[in-house]
Amino acid sequence: MPALVKASVVLFLAAEVFIVAAIGSDAVFMVIAWAVVAAVTTGVALVVHAASVRILLAALLVAACVLFAVELGLFFVPAAAALLGAAVADQQHHHHHGVLHGRG
Repeated sequence: MPALVKASVVLFLAAEVFIVAAIGSDAVFMVIAWAVVAAVTTGVALVVHAASVRILLAALLVAACVLFAVELGLFFVPAAAALLGAAVADQQHHHHHGVLHGRG
């Protein structure tokens, strides 16, 4: 697992813990909802192998975090941004690899 993906997971879990610690049981529904979003995002990322689609997915996730600020989405922007960085780095790595081997 790339370092930025690991960072994304750690940042996501930290946000979940912080929200529950800061708000308490009133935040449980939102924490579960964001966990579902994370699970769906992970599932799609595992199925889709095209780097450009994973970049789009991560960019949409960043936008969703900002759009749903009222639903505590801003706490997840760092995790989504790390995931976006990982997707971009993966695409650059694959493009660079293809150029080195005459495929790009």
